[in-house]
Amino acid sequence: AGVTEGTKGGTINALTLSEQWQHVDPQRMYTGVDIAFFTGYTTRTLTQYKYAPGAEGTTIVPDMATDLGTASADAKTWSFTISDGVSFQDGTPVTCEDIKYGVSRTFATDIITDGPTYAISYLDIPKLEDGTSEYKGPFLAEGSIVAGFDKAVTCSEDNKTITFKLNRPVGDFNYAVTLPAFSPVPKAADTGEKYDDNYVATGPYKIQEYTKGQKMVLVRNENWDPASDDYHLAYPDQIVVSFAIDAAAIDQRLIADAGEDKTAVMVGQLQPENLATIFGTDDPRFKDRSVDGYDPYVRYTVINTQKVPNLKQRIAIAVAINRAEVIAARGGDFAGDIADGVIKPNLAADYAPSGMWTDMFGQAVPDTGDPEFAKK
Repeated sequence: AGVTEGTKGGTINALTLSEQWQHVDPQRMYTGVDIAFFTGYTTRTLTQYKYAPGAEGTTIVPDMATDLGTASADAKTWSFTISDGVSFQDGTPVTCEDIKYGVSRTFATDIITDGPTYAISYLDIPKLEDGTSEYKGPFLAEGSIVAGFDKAVTCSEDNKTITFKLNRPVGDFNYAVTLPAFSPVPKAADTGEKYDDNYVATGPYKIQEYTKGQKMVLVRNENWDPASDDYHLAYPDQIVVSFAIDAAAIDQRLIADAGEDKTAVMVGQLQPENLATIFGTDDPRFKDRSVDGYDPYVRYTVINTQKVPNLKQRIAIAVAINRAEVIAARGGDFAGDIADGVIKPNLAADYAPSGMWTDMFGQAVPDTGDPEFAKK
């Protein structure tokens, strides 16, 4: 994070236990790993999160757009203008209509599954009696009412500016369009469900090969114009992702640091038994090759409120749990901190200490839990 210069050339070898990406289709991507990988290499969006550590990394910068968007006074209308030189991998310029078509795919919920549905919830499109949008996406020959979508998403005469009309004020809509679900798709190249196997790139790399269970190879997109893009750094010549690699083998290969593994990274995390080796010593072999930071996630206990409807009983369960043992089982000091809520400190704009383990319940609760206090 925060890297602004490097050396061009070479190959990054990414090793992962996963058999495949959950989704490659931009409108279907929704895991942090998929979004980070593809927006980093192949997929441009109107805006994007800044490459920077700490709180600065929760701010956004323009990507395809010339700026961070223009909102109406009531934040119910947002407009974005596309920068010159943005194109698909065949050299065709990206237009407003391409972004509008990409957004339209979100509404085809029978085909475009698993992706974020902010477009469906935010855009000012009439609803049917069952509460669903009257617009059902671009794949139905008949049965989808298009007029509402065409009013909610409009293009300027020069096809460079896209305007979204929302059904309520959304002050951070320019954060929503960082998602690949709002990225462009050329209608002529859309293969529907099969678009999840290969798609048309807009970023500095394109997919050369994607064999699920084996590997993905990204190579340079010769029609990417760096003059239109000061966001993507595009240093390696190619990125090779190897799937279905045993997690223990990934760790050992990276620790050994031999051959092509000298330019390898893991898509995932170290196994708990190897955390102390990498982070618990001052071994110079690992100092500049390891990153110790928060991931985006919080693990939490889910209690079935139908079976335990009494709030006091649910608090008692939380108070009684030996949280220190849970952390120890996951790798001890290297596994993370004990959370005090579902939002964590690296979401700097949204986090505030909750007091859950200090005074929320009337007294402090030790990391080891307090069964006697739970009984009360």
